[in-house]
Amino acid sequence: MKAIKMLALCCISALTIVSCNQGNENAPTVTAPVDAPDIIIPVQEAEDLYHRYGEIRVPIIETAINIDSNGDPIDTNSDEFVQATRSLTVDYAQLKQYIAFIEQEAGNANVDITGLRIYFGKYADKKNDGRATIFMNPVKKFGKKGINDDVAFAIDNSSGQPKAVFVKDVIKVPSFRSKQANLTMPVQGNIQSLAANRSPLRPPPPPPNDPDFQ
Repeated sequence: MKAIKMLALCCISALTIVSCNQGNENAPTVTAPVDAPDIIIPVQEAEDLYHRYGEIRVPIIETAINIDSNGDPIDTNSDEFVQATRSLTVDYAQLKQYIAFIEQEAGNANVDITGLRIYFGKYADKKNDGRATIFMNPVKKFGKKGINDDVAFAIDNSSGQPKAVFVKDVIKVPSFRSKQANLTMPVQGNIQSLAANRSPLRPPPPPPNDPDFQ
């Protein structure tokens, strides 16, 4: 009789544990709140940054680039007048995929990414009116003598074991200065590029009634 009671208690306990586990599986996952990083700035400070650039840098850029073939300034009302790039939008899903990809490639090369460097660039005159743009590349500490800063890198797969290499050692001459360089593919030989660009332009300046920075 005692054995039967003990067996009944064990069954009840087991059913209770299973029920609790099933309840926990269906319970919503609680995610810990994320603290704001130190790089977050007030909206007003962001607005001030945008205005300073627009009032101090943009006129200089637009004056410099809007010169016709005779060396005369292009009128601001002309269809040929090119306005300075004020912003670019990076697709959020692509950005997450990019971060996952560079972490994967860096992990395969056993290196730690210490930052994401953002560079200013310029498209060719036949692309996007030759507008300014930005591109990104991860950086790491190389630990070589005389190099104290983090350095942009690519991945060299030529030896079978991926390793990080200086981007400056990958291409010796910019392609627009030499027709010998072929930069049309992200993988050049055995070098995997980690540079990212091709973000869509935003109309400069923002269109009327745009609730963005003005």
